[in-house]
Amino acid sequence: MILHQFNSLRAAQAFSDYLTQLKISNRIEHDSFSYQLMLNDLAQQEKAQAELLLFLENPNQEKYFSASWSSGNTDTPRSELAYEKSHLVGNFIQHAGWLTHAVFGFCVLIYALSSLGLFQPMQSALAFFTHQPFDFTQSWRFITPAFLHFSALHIVFNLLWWWQLAGIVEKQQGKQRLLVIFLFTAIASNLAQYFLVSPYFGGLSGVVYGLVGYCWLFGKLNKSSTVNLPNAYFGFLLGWLVLGFIDVLPMNVANYAHLVGLLAGMLVAVIVTKLKITR
Repeated sequence: MILHQFNSLRAAQAFSDYLTQLKISNRIEHDSFSYQLMLNDLAQQEKAQAELLLFLENPNQEKYFSASWSSGNTDTPRSELAYEKSHLVGNFIQHAGWLTHAVFGFCVLIYALSSLGLFQPMQSALAFFTHQPFDFTQSWRFITPAFLHFSALHIVFNLLWWWQLAGIVEKQQGKQRLLVIFLFTAIASNLAQYFLVSPYFGGLSGVVYGLVGYCWLFGKLNKSSTVNLPNAYFGFLLGWLVLGFIDVLPMNVANYAHLVGLLAGMLVAVIVTKLKITR
């Protein structure tokens, strides 16, 4: 079980070593945002919790760092060091599963073909419907605008956040959960942009904001979950959303797609929590 989430590896290691000195079995795990101190024996939870409260009150006491000297862990653990220094491509692959990478790769391919003049996004079968009634024999058009990007800044921003957040969801909760989030937020955000603005749009940002909303709220509703988004990141992306609405960003932004995607992702977080599908 997770005893506590630390932002600093140094602090997590110091407390971990102190618990080990007290014969409280534990380990450190990490995700992209924090270091989780995990207890190996639930019977030791009460004692560990009491020690944690003392540590948080005064984490700079000599006894915590002397525990690291005693155990020999005075620096970053070798496993963590290997993770940080491993090859960039290896980190990229290990962070996410095949679904995250497939969406990432398809977006890059479409953008590359568009940049070379070999593909016209708005005239393609991937664009949203341009008129009603919708032709439901081409229902993929409700989703596929998510793969279309129109500038380097556009695709880089979207894919970095997609890789980061989708990778966490896929690794921790599985491909099915990520697929549900992707489809639901893509359809919801694309429909909102169509009805409120125009049929000429594209980009993964509605889905990205769906993941932002999902990860942030899921973490709030399920405190021990490794699927979460720190408030600082959520605040930054919320600020970016606001800037889009007041039209000060250096590119055209599908504001309503962002907003509806965010709300759709939050709705998924509420539903899976209520249904206790919290893996």
